Amino acid sequence: MKPILAFLGSMKTMAVLMLIFAFSIGYATIIENDFGTMTAKAEIYNARWFEVLLGFLAFNLFLNMINFKMMSWKKAPIFIFHSAFFIILIGAAITRYVGYEGTMHIREGHSANAVLSSNIYFEAVAQKGKQKVEDSQVVFLSKRHKNSLGTHLSVDGKK
Repeated sequence: MKPILAFLGSMKTMAVLMLIFAFSIGYATIIENDFGTMTAKAEIYNARWFEVLLGFLAFNLFLNMINFKMMSWKKAPIFIFHSAFFIILIGAAITRYVGYEGTMHIREGHSANAVLSSNIYFEAVAQKGKQKVEDSQVVFLSKRHKNSLGTHLSVDGKK
């Protein structure tokens, strides 16, 4: 276990992860410029591999803070600098898994209680008699690749 933690907490690993991250967000910016925000979200920002990359970056940053003993008065500025990035990554994770994007239209002098989600949903409903089955999925449609939507619903023993 210690060799794995030593590898993950090394400066070389951090450099490689940072290069992959920099290349990924640079490429995502090009995709967003050429094909739109939804395509960049579908291919990079909302991809599982990108989440794993950010997780590795956060874990590696935390291990480096421990390995280089940054929690001392002598290294306080370096510790604060690295802690800020760690807090940003934690905030991004919270926003990713708890928050949502949307638009709320509020006229001057009025109040509103509805938010229009920025997500695109694929919804399917099957009904037979009084039995009703629903499925809803968030989809990210890409202009560069084929998009396929589908689900399986069973009502009264029939698919």
